[in-house]
Amino acid sequence: PWFAGGRSNSYLTLYITTGFARLRHLGVDIDVSPAMKSLQHLDAWVTKQYNNIKPEHRDDNHLTSTIALYLYGRSFFLKDQKIAPQHQVAFNYWVSQAKKHWLKIDHRQSQAHLAIALKRIDEMKSAEAIMASIKERSVSDDEMGMYWRDTERSWWWYRAPIETQAMMIEAFDEVSNDQQSVEDCKVWMLKQKQTQENEKKREK
Repeated sequence: PWFAGGRSNSYLTLYITTGFARLRHLGVDIDVSPAMKSLQHLDAWVTKQYNNIKPEHRDDNHLTSTIALYLYGRSFFLKDQKIAPQHQVAFNYWVSQAKKHWLKIDHRQSQAHLAIALKRIDEMKSAEAIMASIKERSVSDDEMGMYWRDTERSWWWYRAPIETQAMMIEAFDEVSNDQQSVEDCKVWMLKQKQTQENEKKREK
């Protein structure tokens, strides 16, 4: 639990741990020791999910947005703390699932999570394939920059439009080193901010 008396929640732990990692990655002076303490728990959590899959079904698609977030979040800490031997088989399994089934996750945010994670563990061929697919599905114009028509209103975290666009920027920068796409994605973000500000003015 993150608060005394609270219940443990592995997904929230993953989300918070990834937040610590992203802040450090962006150059924020932050103590990541609380996140570091969670890594063994998270590794055990996804190992348990692996063990729950019957051996005869392990070739099937078991990739989820949560596993994608785990691979992304864990990739920030691989130099700080390696995957323990007892979790390596499961970790390798989820990496193989990412390489094989990434296109079946119909959420760009999760695909970007996978692209960045795969790049960090030297699986560049798969990472580049994901980014090529993401770019092929994009739309670009001078006014709106680069965006995707699959944006929709949804309560699901992996469909949040602003956070998804932020992941597009991060992935094009880190995986593809495609600075033009980075800048074009930023244009869309700025347009959303302008739209929101104009809506607030009209409401007043």
